[in-house]
Amino acid sequence: MALVQQLTLPTEGISCHAWNGDRTMIAFCPNNNEIHIYGQCQSDNWTRLHILTEHDLLVSGLDWSAENNKIVSCSHDRNAFVWTYFPATSDEPEQWKPALVILRIDRAALDVKWSNDGLRFAVTSGAKSVPVCTYEPANDWWVSKIVKKKFKSTVLCCAFHPTNGQLLATGSADFKCRVYSTFTADVDGTVVNAGAFGTPQEFGETYVELSAFGWVNAVAWSPSGEILAFAGQDSSVHLATFTPAGPVVRTIRFKELPLNKLLFLSETGLVGGGHDFNPIVFAPLTAARDGEWGLYSKLDQRKEEAAAPAGGGSNSGVAAARALFQNKAARGQEKKTEGDTLWTQHENAITGLSNAGIGGPNQVVRKVATSGLDGRLVLWDLPELDILDLAKLSLA
Repeated sequence: MALVQQLTLPTEGISCHAWNGDRTMIAFCPNNNEIHIYGQCQSDNWTRLHILTEHDLLVSGLDWSAENNKIVSCSHDRNAFVWTYFPATSDEPEQWKPALVILRIDRAALDVKWSNDGLRFAVTSGAKSVPVCTYEPANDWWVSKIVKKKFKSTVLCCAFHPTNGQLLATGSADFKCRVYSTFTADVDGTVVNAGAFGTPQEFGETYVELSAFGWVNAVAWSPSGEILAFAGQDSSVHLATFTPAGPVVRTIRFKELPLNKLLFLSETGLVGGGHDFNPIVFAPLTAARDGEWGLYSKLDQRKEEAAAPAGGGSNSGVAAARALFQNKAARGQEKKTEGDTLWTQHENAITGLSNAGIGGPNQVVRKVATSGLDGRLVLWDLPELDILDLAKLSLA
């Protein structure tokens, strides 16, 4: 089952969104410089609670830390803010107050992610660098150290390792996915063993560099951190499994349009959303985890239509396409036919993808949220979708 919330006008869209820890509140940007925060999201009566307007240009990235209940936002205005909630007092109403972040970049900020421990966050940018920010109590601000080695173009996305806040995966427009060390002595004290990545490194050092055949639009770690997935602009998904002998990369190519976001449902399930309006699920083709992966299903399934007459009658897809172009040529206009109507829940590109459930058995994500440029936020209840076999996606 899919539940649709029309949060903005279809002409406005949603650029990004993020949930709080218990999924009762959501923050999103209506494709401008504002951040809207809604509450009561587990009911049918979503209520807008706050509008944050500190940014000057489009808010391009949002993340909400479950560890410290802070929101981090970044924008094309080259700034980032960390928002802290303050309850109402006798003198002031409840509000979200921004804390200053020293990014030190001269191009737009594009994406932002908290580490799972809430001690740091990373911001990708058009400045061919990634500021990694930690809190400085003496000045009450967040100060950055810059990762800039090897980047030859805009850094589009990032994701922290789920079990180790000292490992950061990045995807950039130079066709590369890289994993960096984000160790900071003042915060971490000691370097955590990087396991299959080899000898622990100092801040900014590269653990591994992986290649794609297009811009790397999205990166995501599996729940255990053993698999790193990244999506290319050439309609491909690459899955890198890390072993002491080195990474083993499997590539999935599909005919649909490129993906913008990725999310692991489990160790054996991956969902992606992008320009095709319809989230795609990938899974292993066999019961072995180290086997080949492929396209498993789509979250949105078209309703069964009447069978087309033999030989391609007027109801067939070929006949409908032919009639469409005949109308254009003969009348100089488009005449909409039954086949022209969009049947997917989204009517424009998907720009956000997140886990909308607190958790499930065997670390399987049971509810997924997608937001898009059509202003919709769609909640997909996976157990109720017959196309999705959760047992397959949580194979031992």
